[in-house]
Amino acid sequence: PTHADRSNDARRLERRVQESSTKSAASEIFTGGVAVVNLRRRPDRLRRFAASAARALGSRAWSRFEAVDGAAADARADGAFEARWDATRNAAHDRHIRPGPRRATDGERGCALSHVALWRRVAALDDAAWFLVCEDDCAFRDFFDDELRRAWPLLPPGADLVYLGLSDRGERTYDVAGRVFAPAYGFGTHCYAIRAPAARRLLEHLPVAGPVDVWLADNAWFGATVRCVVKPGGGWENTGRFLCQQDAKPGDADVRQSSRDAPLAGDAAPPARVDDVARCAGSRCAPGAQAAPGNRFGRSTTCGGSESSSIPSIAN
Repeated sequence: PTHADRSNDARRLERRVQESSTKSAASEIFTGGVAVVNLRRRPDRLRRFAASAARALGSRAWSRFEAVDGAAADARADGAFEARWDATRNAAHDRHIRPGPRRATDGERGCALSHVALWRRVAALDDAAWFLVCEDDCAFRDFFDDELRRAWPLLPPGADLVYLGLSDRGERTYDVAGRVFAPAYGFGTHCYAIRAPAARRLLEHLPVAGPVDVWLADNAWFGATVRCVVKPGGGWENTGRFLCQQDAKPGDADVRQSSRDAPLAGDAAPPARVDDVARCAGSRCAPGAQAAPGNRFGRSTTCGGSESSSIPSIAN
């Protein structure tokens, strides 16, 4: 080999060493893939996500997933979603919502079916592979990589659904003080990691009834082993900060929330559970709860459908 060949080989080796030494936590953990749910008409959201992901995910490639249009005829006919749902438990965790039955919006249908489609993809993966699901308003915090690397080994071996962003409600059950906990209830699907066992479990319980985040929390995630990861300190009442947040701006939501509608006429709502009432009586959320910045109600408002919302987000 010539001197030039040896120099080129040395430079290539140096690049490989540098790349391996700076390999992101995401590239090591999310071996099943990373997908971001995005409506075709929202390239602006995708650009913001891409800028945030470049810093947080490093060499971990991600792909765009075309969000389901909840107003389309095929989505309306999809048996994986049921529009009628009950907001009673939701209301027990949010004093701005009245209990009782609702009819989900097209946006909520599109959002739910988008997640169902990704669960089907995950269900076909190896059981050990983690897949990261993001919505396009997911904004990774500056400490995402460092905290992900620290927290992931602390998860219990059976964990199969991990929220890296959530607006949780109720008492937290900590595995590792200040860092890893099991949620009691929560809103949001803007960033979570999932493995095949959890995906299959959720698919077994279709249809999704109403907003997908509420359906999951109302049903205690159907027995999946769910955990949340936060960075200790900061956040609401110093309970820690999630590794990502919703990049929500007033008037920019893609999904109108049916929970804010009046209950359907002529239907009596079942009584709220005693523990729910006790947990949230007299306050907007329970001790230890944390609402996503810019979205006090913590609901997913981005991932599907054909409507936009005029309901402004309310800052904490």
